[in-house]
Amino acid sequence: MQGEASFFTLKELETLGKSKGVIPQAVKDVVESLVADDEVQSDKVGSQLLFWALPSQRTATLQNKRQKLEAETKHLQAELQKLQAELTQLSSQPAPTEEEAATLRAQAAMERKKCEQLRSEIQAYERCGPAKLAEMKKLTAIAKEAANRWADNICAVRSLFLRERRGEISASQFDQTFGLPEEFEYLE
Repeated sequence: MQGEASFFTLKELETLGKSKGVIPQAVKDVVESLVADDEVQSDKVGSQLLFWALPSQRTATLQNKRQKLEAETKHLQAELQKLQAELTQLSSQPAPTEEEAATLRAQAAMERKKCEQLRSEIQAYERCGPAKLAEMKKLTAIAKEAANRWADNICAVRSLFLRERRGEISASQFDQTFGLPEEFEYLE
């Protein structure tokens, strides 16, 4: 296919393969593999799927790959030089004394302790965080709704009881008997 500047349908390629002794399924698999690897181009024209591979296209693809690899090589070489310079600089510095190492270990221990303390503070704040606050608001609204529903039920029972026992018991006696406060109201 690369030797010719022409295009082929899958059926034509299968026929060519059959004449060379290759089964059609193998031709189809190879063509799909070549298309996936960008070795062969394909395009649907009308109801047919056409395949082609131009020699100049292969050359252009290889040149692009080469340019990318050269750029990556330059980048990696620059990074290698930078790391080698850093290694040279670090190796020229004197090794820390035992006293300096002990001081650094003590500082590290203090930093770890401080970090743990900050983590515990964060956990304490998370207990009162926005998610917890939203949950508490939701539960408060549900509790308020339930309390108002019970207040409504109590008022209905009180009203019915006082209507049935008119003159026998006053509203204040009813409230006192059932332990209701004088300012019994709905929650706002």
